[in-house]
Amino acid sequence: MSREHTTPVTCVPEASLVGEPCRLHDPQLVAVHNVESSAWDRLVACCREVGCRPHRAADELGSVVISAEPEALAALRARLLTEPTLRLVREVVEGKLAELAHQAPVAHARESTLKQTTVAREQHVPAGTTLLISREFTFDAAHNLPRYHGKCERLHGHTFRIRVTVKAPLDTFSGMAFDFHQLKGPVETRVVKVLDHSYINETIANPSAEFMAVWIWEQLADLPLHEVMVWETPTCFVTYHGPARPNSSLDS
Repeated sequence: MSREHTTPVTCVPEASLVGEPCRLHDPQLVAVHNVESSAWDRLVACCREVGCRPHRAADELGSVVISAEPEALAALRARLLTEPTLRLVREVVEGKLAELAHQAPVAHARESTLKQTTVAREQHVPAGTTLLISREFTFDAAHNLPRYHGKCERLHGHTFRIRVTVKAPLDTFSGMAFDFHQLKGPVETRVVKVLDHSYINETIANPSAEFMAVWIWEQLADLPLHEVMVWETPTCFVTYHGPARPNSSLDS
């Protein structure tokens, strides 16, 4: 994925915005041009989640202006990592954050506390660097395999362990590819809380470890998934690589 900013960052006077102006302590205005109208509703939802205010600019260029405190802009950038259709918006927000960091750099910790006198050089990262980010979860549940002839066809339980891995480009501004917290929420809500202390057959008809891996992939299909692993025991597990998401800028 190209990291070039094809859209400039500009500050637009509040008088040119459609809607009420923001009353913020340290307002920052970021303009993004040529935003697809189909992406507007998704952008509004993401902005509201982190305390930013999106506005349609009073022009015919498909421009959007986002007003927010610097901390909210940083939260918006992290939120947009999972929104490939809003990649252009994220890159412009990143440019604004870099500009703010240059204007008011973060102070270094005192030497007496940090006990070092040098500051590391910026890490060089080859263009297009992509990483795999994983997080593991456990839950206890019962199941039986109705199409299997053996002891596993009878009701029994496991402490299941799952590992969900996503694939994402390294963001050279933050040094992150995908926030671990943004991976934790969907997995716990859509998978762990559904299956924990349950009879899995009521959710998955034939809940072998293989079918469980496929089901987990389907529940998380909006993430840039790379791999799902399911352990029934510490030594028995399956690995599933599902279909790639169509038209996703995070897939390669």
